[in-house]
Amino acid sequence: MDFTGFIYTCPSSHPPDKASTCVAKMMEPGLSPAFQYHRPTTRLVPLPLSTPLPVDLSSHTGERERGRKDPQFFMGRPLHPNYHYKRSRRYAGTTHDSIPYPLPCDQQEVNRQNLLHHIFTEVFGSVHAAEFPTPSDIPSNVLDVGCGSGLWIASISDEFSSRGRTDVRFTGMDIVRNCPEMSNVNFRFVKHNILHLPLPFATGEFDYVMVREMTLCHPSSEALLEEYLRILSVGGTLEVQCSDHTIRCLSPSAIPPSSRSGAYPMTASTRFNHKSENSYIQDYNRWITHFLTTKHLPIIPCTSQQSLMAMEKSLGQIRNRRYALPLDNPHWEGKPVSLVTGTLENRSLTSLTSTTEPRRSTESSKSAPQSHTISDETRSIDSEPRERKGSMEMFVSDDARGLRILARQTFTSLIRNLEPVLRQANKIPQEDWDWWFRDLMLNFHQNKGLNGGECLEIGAWWGVKKSS
Repeated sequence: MDFTGFIYTCPSSHPPDKASTCVAKMMEPGLSPAFQYHRPTTRLVPLPLSTPLPVDLSSHTGERERGRKDPQFFMGRPLHPNYHYKRSRRYAGTTHDSIPYPLPCDQQEVNRQNLLHHIFTEVFGSVHAAEFPTPSDIPSNVLDVGCGSGLWIASISDEFSSRGRTDVRFTGMDIVRNCPEMSNVNFRFVKHNILHLPLPFATGEFDYVMVREMTLCHPSSEALLEEYLRILSVGGTLEVQCSDHTIRCLSPSAIPPSSRSGAYPMTASTRFNHKSENSYIQDYNRWITHFLTTKHLPIIPCTSQQSLMAMEKSLGQIRNRRYALPLDNPHWEGKPVSLVTGTLENRSLTSLTSTTEPRRSTESSKSAPQSHTISDETRSIDSEPRERKGSMEMFVSDDARGLRILARQTFTSLIRNLEPVLRQANKIPQEDWDWWFRDLMLNFHQNKGLNGGECLEIGAWWGVKKSS
């Protein structure tokens, strides 16, 4: 079942807030109002359904040479001047912009980001990890870097308003505007490419800067962090949230998962298996690692974020929270820890798939170049021994299991949306990819192929700017 278009609806007894209204607007069928391009006064006739879309609408040189007109529509709507088009997906920027962001910028990807916002909120227990204990501690001027659909701004505005702070000003910055107008929110949108420094804001303009899931937009650099601190006022808070791009397997933990989300807090005793026994995860890890390496993008940003922020002398009171959210129910969960070894059982991959599962093409694995592997040692917290509580058993609630299903679906949507760049970087034929992804969906969602502890690792880091 595809949950890409999933809509979360509130009970009718509760009045809709700004966040739920924003979700409803961004997840309605078709393109959201933020994506709609103002039609000219003359009537435009969309392409008939029988007309195939060009393979790459951003490249029309060959068509012009053959005397054909450039396409004027995408999915029955006029082409937007701020986007370029590849196959059936839309990407930020024109063909002349230098925007290396690999993910598309269409309704399907916006839905995935909205669901990811829900996952982060459930895992952290709040829309932000930084602490503002009293209403007077709530920031007055907030910046969301890479605001996307604007759902985070709408959600945090609801929270601040419920605590009596309706005067907070919000600014969303992104390369294109994907967010609709939000009523009862003091909001402005600033269009800017994050690769172009300095950022278009005054020194000390904000007292809270939020950066979430921006590691695919730019290499991890001290220059960008210094720019965040430049626009942050003294005493203001900088918060960074991100997830790692490769998948590891969580080993049995002596610390029980959160009863709310089913995510395991990462501590000094947290251990991971070297690699998943699932061959589809192995393929994905190898392909995404090779692609990110060629683009000089961080592969495991959660590991480097703490040290990067600690090196800034003007940033103090640095704290962090990290979690491992399993993509399914690990096979060792629910058993006493004393009965489970510290490593995963040596199970054959054939036990994860049924004998009736369709064939899987192996040519894609052969065609992908071998890239640098990430050892488990580079991502472990430290070398302290793990303590166990023999009598403890680990169970999760139905809500937590539901969140894991949502995380699994969001992860498969990410793989689907990364298809063009993964195929190109790893030289994977289209037919091989189609077979691979079809079998992956069966393995992940029907055959319980992710019960070895495969997890989504997410973290939040925040600190306060010190006076110079």
